[in-house]
Amino acid sequence: MASYFKSLSDDMEKVAHVLEDGYQILSGAATQMGEASSSNIHAADSTAADFDGDEDINLEDFEEYGSPLMGMADSVMSDIMSYQVGPQTPTEQIQAFKAAITWSEPFIQCLLAFQAVVIITAIALTKKGGLYTRMGFMIILAIIVRLAERLNVMGNSRWKEFATQNYFDRGGIFIGIMLCAPLLCVCFGMLFAMFREANTLLVDVKAMKIKAQQEQQQKKKKSKEEEKKRRKKKD
Repeated sequence: MASYFKSLSDDMEKVAHVLEDGYQILSGAATQMGEASSSNIHAADSTAADFDGDEDINLEDFEEYGSPLMGMADSVMSDIMSYQVGPQTPTEQIQAFKAAITWSEPFIQCLLAFQAVVIITAIALTKKGGLYTRMGFMIILAIIVRLAERLNVMGNSRWKEFATQNYFDRGGIFIGIMLCAPLLCVCFGMLFAMFREANTLLVDVKAMKIKAQQEQQQKKKKSKEEEKKRRKKKD
């Protein structure tokens, strides 16, 4: 037993020596790392101070030379925006639309001629045409208006074949004003004429009915008077 405890104490002493050696190694490494980190911190502080000095110089230079340049840029942008102001009033918008269209090119003239033919035909049919003829003409105009979107897409892809510039934008402003709006106005005009004609017909029918009732009343009065005269003669 004594030999066992002696060997155990020897082993414990060896373990203690190993732990002391390890502690010394770790403490030495920690001191070296601390010195290295402190040196790095001092170097970083010095570079940061240099950078701050350079930044102050650059900011001072920017404050000295940047403000006149910014003033010039602001004045130039204000001039550009003043020249790019769009039309504000409806009159200015109409004038801008007129100026954007080349009225002398064949495409625009053909479109205006088509609208003139449509208006003349509508007036002629309103005065002398029958009901079914007018309804058929209005249906044709409605079909053209319904196909305006497809016509706009086709015109946008093939405008170089018949025009000097691309009038067919995505919003369809040109085709809406130059094609759809006149055709719709013609349709509404024909509808208004038909309603007015129907109103006059109703008034005429009512007047004829009143006249017929008055004539019947007069006939009844005459018949009653004749009967009275006959009775008097008999008496």
